[in-house]
Amino acid sequence: MPSTDSYDPEVLIRDLDENATENVVDFLNSHFRELEDLENLNSTLVELKENEQSQNEKRIQTQAKTSKVLQQALDSFNVTVNELENLQATRMELEDALADHCSIVVSEKPIEDSENETLMKKLVKLQQQVDSLERSKQYLKVLVVADELSTNAKQLIEKSPQKSLVPYTQLAHLARNIKSNSKEAGHAVSHLDTYLQQCVDTLWEDMKNRLTKKFKQTLDAFNWPTPIKVPYPPNTTDKFSAFRKAFTELLLLQRPADVEEVSKPLESKNSKEDNVLLPPLLPMQIMVEPLIVRFRYHFDSKRPTNRIDKPEWYFSHVITTIREHSPFLTGAVQAIVDDAGFEKYHAKNEFIRCLLVAVTRKLNNSVPTLLNSPQIFSHTVFETLQFDQTLRELHMYTPPGQDEWGGCVEVFTGKKEWFKAWLKVEKTFAEARYNEIMHSEDVWEMVDEEFPDDEYKPTKSAAKLINLLELVTSRYKLLPLFHNRIRFLIAIQAELLVAYSKRIDSAVDSFGNLSYSIVRAVPNVAATDITGVEGLKRLCRWLSSAGFVSRTIKEWGEDSFFLELWHEVTVRAARNTGNTGNTGNIGAAAHNTGASPLPSPTSSISSTEQGQVTSSVNVDGAITVDEGTVFDDPAELFDNICERIQSLIVKNVSREFFNGLKAYVKKNNWSRSDIYNNDFTRQQIPKLNNQSKDTTSRSTIELSPELYTPLSDLAHSLTFLSNNLPDRIFKHIYKDVSKELEDYLWDRILMKKHFSEMGGCQFEVDMEKGLFTIGKRWIRKLFLQIIPK
Repeated sequence: MPSTDSYDPEVLIRDLDENATENVVDFLNSHFRELEDLENLNSTLVELKENEQSQNEKRIQTQAKTSKVLQQALDSFNVTVNELENLQATRMELEDALADHCSIVVSEKPIEDSENETLMKKLVKLQQQVDSLERSKQYLKVLVVADELSTNAKQLIEKSPQKSLVPYTQLAHLARNIKSNSKEAGHAVSHLDTYLQQCVDTLWEDMKNRLTKKFKQTLDAFNWPTPIKVPYPPNTTDKFSAFRKAFTELLLLQRPADVEEVSKPLESKNSKEDNVLLPPLLPMQIMVEPLIVRFRYHFDSKRPTNRIDKPEWYFSHVITTIREHSPFLTGAVQAIVDDAGFEKYHAKNEFIRCLLVAVTRKLNNSVPTLLNSPQIFSHTVFETLQFDQTLRELHMYTPPGQDEWGGCVEVFTGKKEWFKAWLKVEKTFAEARYNEIMHSEDVWEMVDEEFPDDEYKPTKSAAKLINLLELVTSRYKLLPLFHNRIRFLIAIQAELLVAYSKRIDSAVDSFGNLSYSIVRAVPNVAATDITGVEGLKRLCRWLSSAGFVSRTIKEWGEDSFFLELWHEVTVRAARNTGNTGNTGNIGAAAHNTGASPLPSPTSSISSTEQGQVTSSVNVDGAITVDEGTVFDDPAELFDNICERIQSLIVKNVSREFFNGLKAYVKKNNWSRSDIYNNDFTRQQIPKLNNQSKDTTSRSTIELSPELYTPLSDLAHSLTFLSNNLPDRIFKHIYKDVSKELEDYLWDRILMKKHFSEMGGCQFEVDMEKGLFTIGKRWIRKLFLQIIPK
C-alpha cells in the first residue's frame, strides 16, 4: 500500500523535476554524442518547439472535452437523485394504503355484531357452511345406500343366500372405505364409520340367525343330538338333502371379516400360511350347542354328577360323545365340508374342538377349588393328561390348521402360578413318599423277588424309590412342552436321586469312620455291626441299592422319551451358546425355553460336578448331538458310590482275615525241620529224589492250626458275598481281595521269614489246602490251570 507522502504536491513536483532532468540527459546523450553533432542544434530546437506547440493544442482540446463530460455526469446524477426521492415518497404512500386496506379486511379486535365483521371472516364462515352442507349431503347419501344394501341382503337371504352376499359385501366395502377416508383426512365423520360397522355386524347376525334357524330345523328332523347311526335309513334322503343345503349355506357366512373374498373358501387364503389356527365352522358350533348344554347340565349344575373329585366322569362323557358321533362326522359331514371348499377342515376334529370349549371352561372354573385340595388337584391334572392322550392317539386330534395340540392341560401349564402350584403338589407328594420310604424299619432289607445272578438284587428302599420315580415320570411324561417336562425332571426326580445317593453316602461314611475307630468308644454300636458277615451284610445292601438304581436309570436313559428329552436339552444348549459348539447344562436349556432359570439335575451334588451336555455345529449349521442321556450324571454318582463300597468290602474282608492271621504271622519255626512235633518228631523222612520227597511231605503235612479260624471267617465272608452280589461284582471283589492277601503274605511272611525245606512244604500245604481250596469253588477254571491234579 503506497504511503501518504507519495500524494504530496512538493514530492510530486520533485519527482517530475527529477524525471525531466533524466529525460533531458537521455535526449542530449542520444542526439549529441560527438562535438560535430552540435551543428544540428538549431534544427533540433525548431523541431522541439513545434512539438511543444502541438502538445499544447491537444491539452486545450482535452480540457474542453473533460469539462463538458463532467457537466453531463453532474446533471445525470442530479436527475437520478430526484427520481429516488420520488420513489421513496411513492413507497411510503403504498405502505400506508396497504395498512389501511388490511385494517379494513381483517381485524384483530373481537367483533361485537355481524355488521362489523370483516370481509375475510364472512367469507370463511360462508365456506364452512358450504362444507358442512356438503358433508351432510354425503352423509345422507351413505345412510341411504347402507339402508338399501342392508334391505336387499335381508330380502335375498331367504331365497338365495349366495346372492345376498353381494349387497353384504358392498356394505362392508362401504364401511371400510368410509373408515379409511376419515383416518386419511385426520378426522372422524361424526360416528358414521362406527354406525356403518354396526350395520355390517347387525346384518351378518341377522343373516346368520335366519340361516341358523333353517339349519336347526334340519337337525331337529334327525332328532339331534341323538347319534345318527350308520348305515342311514332309506327314508332319510330328503332329510340329508335339507341338512346338506342348510350346512352349505351357513358356510357362506364363514368369512364376514374378509369382505374382499367373502364368497371364496377360507382355505384359499390360509393355504399360504402353515400352522395357523383356523376359525371354527359356524354350522359345527350350532351342532355342538345342545351337547354343551347337556354337558353343563350334568357337570356345572348341582347334579350328583358334578363332583370336583371325579374329573374322569366328564372326560369319559366327552370321549363317549365323540365316539358315538364319529361315524356321522367322518362320513356325511366331512363330505359336505370338502365339497364346500374347506378341505383343510376335518369335521371330526372341528367337532372335538367345539366340544373342548366346555371342557376348558370347566377346568378353569375348577382351579380355584383345586388349589385348596392338593390330592384332587393332582388327580385332575393326571386325568386331564390321560384325556389329552386319548384324543391324540385314539381320535388323532389336532386343531384345524395346526400340526400340534397343547392339550387341555394347558389350562394348568399355561399360567405360571397354576403350573408352579401343580409342581409343588407333585413335589410335596414325592418328598413325603420318599421320607416314608427312608423312615421305614425295613429300609435296607432285601426284596423277596428273584433276580438273575448277574444283576443287583435291590433293597426295599431302592425298589420303592424306583417305583416312586416311575410314578413321577407318568405324571409329566404326557406333557407336550419341553420346558414343563424338564422342570419335573430337575425339581423332583433329580433331587430324589441326589437325596438317596447322599443317604447311602452318609451311611457309608459312618461305616468307614466306625471301622477305623475304637468300637468300644462309640456308644450304641456293637462290634459285630461293622465286622464279619454282619458288616458285609450292611455294605452289600447299600451296594445293591446304589447298583440297582444306577442300572435302572441307565436303562431309562435309553428310553425313547428320555432320549427325546436329551436331544432337546442338547439342541437348546447349543443354541444358547451361540451355536459355537460350547458345552451347556440342562439348566441352561431350561432357561432358554422362557422358563425361570433352573440348575442342572446334578447341580446340588457339588459345585464341581455339573452335568454337561456337549453338542457341535456342522458347517451347514446343523447341530450334532453327542451320545449321552439325561441320567448320565446321576448314574455316575451312584457308580462312584458302588466303587467306594466295593473298596470298603475288600478292606473289611482283608482286615478280618489279617486280624485272624496274626498268630500265623508271628510263627518263628519256618526254618526248623520239625515245625509241628506231632507231625515230624517221630517221622523219619527218607532220602528220595526231590519230587518223591515233596509228594511224601505234602501228603503227610496237615494244615497249620493257626489258619483254621481266619480261613473259616474268609470262607463265610466270600460265601456271603457270592450269594448276595452279582457274579461280575463278586469276581471283581474276589480279585481285589486275593491281591490284598497276596501282598500281605508276601510282605509279612515270605519276605521276612527264613524257611527250611519242611517250612516251605508247610507253607505250600497251607496255601493249597487252605486259601486255594477255599477260592477254587468260585473260579475253578483258573485254579485248574495252576494246581496240579
